[in-house]
Amino acid sequence: MAASSKAPKVGPGIKIRKLATSDVRAVQAILQESPEAAAWSEESLLRLAAVEAAAWVAEVTGAGCTCSPSRIGVVAGFLMGRIAGDEFEILNMAVSPGNRRQGIGSRLLECALEFSPIAGCARVYLEVRASNESALALYKRHGFTECGRRAGYYRDPVEDALLLSLSLPGMP
Repeated sequence: MAASSKAPKVGPGIKIRKLATSDVRAVQAILQESPEAAAWSEESLLRLAAVEAAAWVAEVTGAGCTCSPSRIGVVAGFLMGRIAGDEFEILNMAVSPGNRRQGIGSRLLECALEFSPIAGCARVYLEVRASNESALALYKRHGFTECGRRAGYYRDPVEDALLLSLSLPGMP
């Protein structure tokens, strides 16, 4: 089932929108500040932005936000995923350090969770560093449970990946 990955969502001070090629430098900056996230090349990000992909950014709009005016229009976070059969896999997600703990990660995750059943997905999967306690807490708040572990999966530093999954309501 085809579905649009455009899932605009507006909340206080944050707008979730499809990843655009003009966002690639901002996403790379967030990746450089987020060693816990998987590093992606500029070429990979540009390819992803050029197609109708399941990839979104969170942009600071300023409306109802306590952020400084210099942050308005800035990409504060991103989420990238893919559909594989009836599964949605979150490939990468990060929020810039200066914008964390403001609900941006939750909004990005909610966008992906709203998109997934529309795209025909019954389950969502992701992997996360075992030491990334804030990400684990976020995913568990949204109903994800641990379904596996990959020993020594991450590098710099070497660390286990925890596999998490979520069954989507109303899906087989």
